[in-house]
Amino acid sequence: MWIAVFEGTHQTCLLAPLCKKYQITDFVYLVNAWEEQDSFYYSEAHLLQGNEEDKKKFIAALKKEESMIKFEQKGNFIITLEKKPKWMVAYMPLWDKRIIQTKPVVQKTDGTEHWEMACWDKEPLMQILERLPKEFKIKLKSIKKSKIDEIFLPHIMPKLSDKQKEVIQLAVKRGYYNFPRKINLNGLAKELKLSKPTLQQHLRIAEKKVVPFLTENII
Repeated sequence: MWIAVFEGTHQTCLLAPLCKKYQITDFVYLVNAWEEQDSFYYSEAHLLQGNEEDKKKFIAALKKEESMIKFEQKGNFIITLEKKPKWMVAYMPLWDKRIIQTKPVVQKTDGTEHWEMACWDKEPLMQILERLPKEFKIKLKSIKKSKIDEIFLPHIMPKLSDKQKEVIQLAVKRGYYNFPRKINLNGLAKELKLSKPTLQQHLRIAEKKVVPFLTENII
């Protein structure tokens, strides 16, 4: 299998400015896309990571986008349907049926995005950049032939509450699980505006759910 990694920006992206403004990381799955009459439609699934208040602002702003015609949300998970002008059917290479999306598109807090895609043949991956419009300032960071050892599928992960997700995601991001640790419980509690005992409770419950899942699925 060929695996390609792309990075960059594109000017018509409505997610990038919102992610940058509200400091939200959006993990995006390209669900489907089609052309109908004079319009181009596409559905995406989103997993949001960030501060709870910032996520609320991000969601409110995303709902107001003119292209948004359907919107469903449950916690940090969102499904959207957008309607774009017909010329944007030029984006269709991203939904090429020959390509496997091994990881979500990562919309980062600095306004850039990261893609990882795979295909049995190299050519469709190389054609992505050739076929996309010029407003895509995307570069091929790497491409190699390798066996895929995983595909990120969030629905098989154990259920965590919003607060448990926020706590454990920040702990990972700030280096709580690094060796040596880059932050301690007091630092995390202060940043999350929680008492240390409350933080410990959320973190332990999250770890209790995640760790058995990981060990059971290693075998």
